[in-house]
Amino acid sequence: MGCFEIGALWLMVTIISIHADPSADEVQGECLGNRVQFTLPGSLSAGGPLELYAVNDTQTVLLTPHLAAQCGYTQKSDPLGNTIVSASLQSCYAEKQGDNEFRVAMQFKPYEFPTLSEKVYEVFKFCSHTVSSREILCETNYMEVSVRNAIPEIKTASVKQLPTVIPNLQLWRILLYSPEEKSFDKETLQAMGYSVQSSPTRLVMRSPYNTLETFLQNVDDVDMMVFKSVVLFRDRWMMALVESAAACPISGASFVGQMIYWRVPLHITPLVSLEVEILDVHMGINGRRLTSDEMESHNYTMTFNESHVVVEIPVGASDGYYKSHVLEGQYHVSYTIEPMLEFLWKEGQDETMYKVLFPITTPLTAWSPQVTDYTELELRVFDVFLGFFPPDVELLNITFGSEMLTVSEINIKGINLEEHSFPNNTKAFAVQVPFSEPHVQIKTFRPDLRTYVLDLVFGFVILPEHTAFSHSMVLEASSADTVLPHVGGSCNEDSFNIYIIYGSTPSSQIKIHLGHLELNEKILQQYEHHSNETHLVLIVPFLAPVVAFESVQLTGILGRIDVEIYDSLNNLSFNEFSLSCPFFVILSECFSNGTITVVLPKLESVPHLLPGELSLRDPSCKPSYSQDYYAYFHFGVTTCGTTRKFVEDTMIYENEVTWKRDAPFPETVLPDQEYRFTVSCVYIANATQNMILHAVSHLKEQHTDVGKGELTVSLRLSKDMVYRLFYHDGDYPVLKFLKQSLYFEVGMDRSKDSRAAVVLENCWATLSKDKESKPRWDLIVDGCASPKVPEQTIFHPVVADDRVHIPDHFRRFEVKTSAWKEDDESSESEGDTSVRRVFVHCDVIICHVDDTADGGCYKGCPEALNPDGSSSNRVRRSSGFSEEALQHVSIGPILLI
Repeated sequence: MGCFEIGALWLMVTIISIHADPSADEVQGECLGNRVQFTLPGSLSAGGPLELYAVNDTQTVLLTPHLAAQCGYTQKSDPLGNTIVSASLQSCYAEKQGDNEFRVAMQFKPYEFPTLSEKVYEVFKFCSHTVSSREILCETNYMEVSVRNAIPEIKTASVKQLPTVIPNLQLWRILLYSPEEKSFDKETLQAMGYSVQSSPTRLVMRSPYNTLETFLQNVDDVDMMVFKSVVLFRDRWMMALVESAAACPISGASFVGQMIYWRVPLHITPLVSLEVEILDVHMGINGRRLTSDEMESHNYTMTFNESHVVVEIPVGASDGYYKSHVLEGQYHVSYTIEPMLEFLWKEGQDETMYKVLFPITTPLTAWSPQVTDYTELELRVFDVFLGFFPPDVELLNITFGSEMLTVSEINIKGINLEEHSFPNNTKAFAVQVPFSEPHVQIKTFRPDLRTYVLDLVFGFVILPEHTAFSHSMVLEASSADTVLPHVGGSCNEDSFNIYIIYGSTPSSQIKIHLGHLELNEKILQQYEHHSNETHLVLIVPFLAPVVAFESVQLTGILGRIDVEIYDSLNNLSFNEFSLSCPFFVILSECFSNGTITVVLPKLESVPHLLPGELSLRDPSCKPSYSQDYYAYFHFGVTTCGTTRKFVEDTMIYENEVTWKRDAPFPETVLPDQEYRFTVSCVYIANATQNMILHAVSHLKEQHTDVGKGELTVSLRLSKDMVYRLFYHDGDYPVLKFLKQSLYFEVGMDRSKDSRAAVVLENCWATLSKDKESKPRWDLIVDGCASPKVPEQTIFHPVVADDRVHIPDHFRRFEVKTSAWKEDDESSESEGDTSVRRVFVHCDVIICHVDDTADGGCYKGCPEALNPDGSSSNRVRRSSGFSEEALQHVSIGPILLI
């Protein structure tokens, strides 16, 4: 027996074992507001099911699931096999002393013991609870309302000798509203599954959720199950009525990522008729209130808006548990947790205590067990670790090659199998198999290489359903003569091509340094690469941060990449490699509107330079944008100290980028460590440049009546938004910034047939020249802006001018490249390349304008407008064209910084 004191009240928990069992004192009882909760450890029931009995001074009653819901009892099990039973203090068999003292007694009997004389656990609990005017309890299998049963007093005003008259009111009829009114007597209603308890001070109504007269009502977008009644009391001369209603949420939970959101209305319409004053709100888990410190430690939050209280619970919180499932032969898990909300509100002079217990289970999620291979070749033993699983998963057997062995047989054969348990209530399995086992295959791919291969299939079962699933794996270990890793490379027009051969060293043991960064999976995904177990091929753009810049000339940059391979296990450097390449790229551009742009990298020879400290001749002209390894200037020919001189019919503008520092240079900076770059622009008076040839593709006509011969289709990148100047072949790679938009034009230059029209079918961007490569960013899909990011692509109208004679021969569109940055999750990681090398591809169709008569050639895109508000995407191809009609054009590379 244990006792403890709360205030001035002593509460006792007494546990009795009929034919006493020494472990019976592990049964726990706990008062939780208007509920009491008993926990019977799984060790006392051998993990099996239990019969549940309610006990009072006069009877012992077997609680079937139906009777438990009707009488205010709830039974469940946790993942550890413990049986948890909760009972309302107003339950059918609870003993009450007034409205504040309650005694609840229970008996637990395992099913495998057929008579009470063999093994029964009995527990009772005294609880003190101050009852509110109205209390509403939403349990998982029933809803209950307890209201003050105010019996009116009749006093005689004229005759002082007469005493106060208390009418002998008896429960007469019960009116249910579902929502229409129906009348029942108490016996009929209880036969239907309801519970009606009345005393001189309280009326208790209880309804399981599946009873006939409960109904569904939506309150602030949350579905509520509602039970509403009026109970009529009468004697010979008078009648009184007591209203009672309960409304319990059956929806309101949602899941976003790894977070559970539970919404409960603040004002539940069936329960209130006036403006209410909310006095208190508490959150709890598994029926227990939580303090603010406990909520913070578990990352639970409770917030309020105008209409709801919102509880946020992270998936995987320790108060819940994972459950295993098998769906279509694949292993899945769900997560379950039971939050609780308690409201105390005041309406008029009456207070309402409203308590909701609401189990939440996430949708099934595919779960791939984690395999860790700890095999050490020197020990000649496969060593594999498989996890992590909830406690309801049991390992039954493992198939080695073609032989299945049970868990007990495995250790007999000398194979080491271990089960590991972890504090977060998960488990994992480790198995060690010697190379000498008969089921280990030996494969020889070359004379100096021997590979050991083992096929394993783990057979599992989920309890208590006994649902089976399996997980297979193939283990390999190779033994060879020592071959050291090797690195080499070559130069491309805009990148370094690096190849690394691992040799006989396991790739997991090899670490690679690119410049100042260690290559990891996140950094690797930022570059175009190809890899397998023997080698890695990596394409690194020359403007990547891992590239060191040795010098800058007007024609381009001399860049160098350093690669080091070392053994992470023995901390030994295998190989060091450096590759220097000249990259002929335009660093400065002069535009017809009188503006100049310059991109300058940080040089290795000036290690203390901060690109943001560079300036033009006017020291106030700093970079428009800069990072740790480059600076970008954008200025006009009449600003920033730019000089001008005339030579015959040309004007020459010059400026200079230098390193000017307000603070003193560090002592380590040598006098000859300078940074100076001259920018020159030559403008020819009254001359117009028009460079339009790039990525030409020959497209044979699709309609014999359009014209004869071949039509030339080209994809061009405009230098500005007015489509007057274009980049040509020698300008690539072109440097652009993610903050800039790209302006593309697809058109026919030489056709004069006004019946022909160019239609864009699909356009997309890739990181390599291969138009089928991944990743891929869709720009135009089926003639319209990509539905995934519709604001990324904007179509621009084409009007006739001195270059464009037939507007239908051209299509123009703008691409906002910042969306590519946002879509790339890896771009936020350490070692961000800050440079994306992209190629743009388009599938184009030349169609016949007369096809508009039947819609075969043109079709509008809904809700697509140009920036000026006019209709966008005026034409696009219908789905009636075959794939053979598509012609392809590409452009690039474009370096996005």
